Amino acid sequence: MAKKKKTSLKRTFKNNGYMLGLIIKACPGVPILALISTVLGSIHSFLLNTYLYKYALNALQAGKELKTVLITLGCMFAYSVFYMLFDRILSCYFELKQPIVDAYIQNLLQKKAASVDLACFESSAFYDTYVKATGEATNRAYTVMNNILDVVWISINLVATGTLIITIDPIFLLLAFMPFLCTLLIGKKRNRIKYDYNMRTKEVARQRDYVRRTFYLGDFSKEMRLTEMWRVMFKRMHSSISEMKEIVGKYGYKMMFFRYLFDFVFDIVVDSGSIALAAYKTLVTKSMLLGDCFVVINSISNIAGSVNYMGNVFFRLDENSLYIDNLRDFLEYEVRIAEDENAPTVPSFEKLELKNMSFGYEGQDLRALSNINLTVSAGEKIAIVGHNGAGKTTLIKLLQRLYDPNEGEILLNGENIKSYRLSSYRGLFGTVFQDYRLFATTVAENVMLRGNITDDDRQTVEASLRQAGIYEKIQTLPHGVDSTVTKEFDNDGAMFSGGEAQKLSIARIFAGKQEIVIMDEPTSALDPIAEQEMYRNMFNACEGKTVIFISHRLSSATMADRVYMFEGGEIIEQGTHSELLALNAKYADMWHKQADTYADAEEVTL
Repeated sequence: MAKKKKTSLKRTFKNNGYMLGLIIKACPGVPILALISTVLGSIHSFLLNTYLYKYALNALQAGKELKTVLITLGCMFAYSVFYMLFDRILSCYFELKQPIVDAYIQNLLQKKAASVDLACFESSAFYDTYVKATGEATNRAYTVMNNILDVVWISINLVATGTLIITIDPIFLLLAFMPFLCTLLIGKKRNRIKYDYNMRTKEVARQRDYVRRTFYLGDFSKEMRLTEMWRVMFKRMHSSISEMKEIVGKYGYKMMFFRYLFDFVFDIVVDSGSIALAAYKTLVTKSMLLGDCFVVINSISNIAGSVNYMGNVFFRLDENSLYIDNLRDFLEYEVRIAEDENAPTVPSFEKLELKNMSFGYEGQDLRALSNINLTVSAGEKIAIVGHNGAGKTTLIKLLQRLYDPNEGEILLNGENIKSYRLSSYRGLFGTVFQDYRLFATTVAENVMLRGNITDDDRQTVEASLRQAGIYEKIQTLPHGVDSTVTKEFDNDGAMFSGGEAQKLSIARIFAGKQEIVIMDEPTSALDPIAEQEMYRNMFNACEGKTVIFISHRLSSATMADRVYMFEGGEIIEQGTHSELLALNAKYADMWHKQADTYADAEEVTL
């Protein structure tokens, strides 16, 4: 359920000012010209919609000279033509500048998303804030600017039209302000209900949209057709719809009541009341001129609407503030593992040490790792083995400082890794994760993991693809290494099997220049023979580099200088492959069980 937020008047104006400031920073010309257009437009509206009728009708009734009337009307017409031309030109300008503003705001969000801690994306509360922030950001910025411009527009019209009405009869202003009083009394309550409704529906919609994706995305297509998971997802969709109906039932009638209340005050009290009073003063008491009567009838509902809208605008600023809180919570989140430009860069890698290191994920009672002591020297090949859930992948995340340990420390060349510049430290590692991802960009960009691919880069990519055993497949594609991966944005995009996609991700290691290579189950989609060939190629390509690899298949551990076996978040055995076999403990037991699954155990040894 969405948490209710309370905003003070100061916070409301501060938040809206913050959002307007984003547009000013992105493109100052947009708000400045929009303000000029608003002032000119409000004057144009008053002249043509209010003053024109009063002047023309009263002038004719009073017998003014026709020439004087025509000159005045001609000036109004000339101003109208000028404003309309200016407004059309400005519309084109805004259309050209809107992508700049959009790009600036999205750039802020994407940079922040790239820098926040990995733990944030494993927190549903933070992820909800992120979704709400990104979903509203650009449109909310324009909403804030338009709301502020509405205040300017309405203020000018109210002052001009209100002054005109006062000269006719001040009593009509009292009628006009009744909707505003209604807004002041119950508008804030209505906005809170609307905000709670929107937040609740966003949370449910995120669950509903996830279920939708499982039905049409290829990632889920096989399981959905071959298993009963479609029933589970269908049930979740039904549950989401039921929850959405409950939300509508809880908030819908309240919102409907407020809507009808405002319509009653506006349509019955203001419109009908002002028409009746103006007609009475003109036709019965004859205390109003015909032009004044027309102005009152034509303008009083506009004044009432403007006054009421002014009240609504202030409440919309309050509503904006509630949404902007989500954006600011995200953008102002204080990153725990942050880049320090003043920190020193890492020297040439010599040794990595984990000393008495322990770590547990937030919200979990059990530690993922406990009292880990481990040393990796330059040029070593280290194997991390163990069953699922032993803490192997968590160790890799800590080594790359995606998390910091709760206890103990990690040292690089004898210095705590926190003392180094984050980007420089992470730049030591070239990594292939078990849950790797291919991007909907070119093959070359997927291998190099960056843009601006040069001819030299293409040669590197081709060589890496050969070493990964996927080059022949890439050669068959229409544009070779410049072919797009997946068909999401390109009907000619390349589709890869699980093993092919894994080889493509492994090619990143061959293309990298990093001193430490980390492989987290990089060959899980390959058969044992292909796996051995891949490891041989990787070790040859990584000659002189430090390699840390995780594998369930212990056949690959035979190539390691040292093997660490994890269980329950602890190191239970360590040594060379031969030493651990001689120990005849859990590693040896796991080795023999795996070897028995092959027709010939010699196939999985070197």
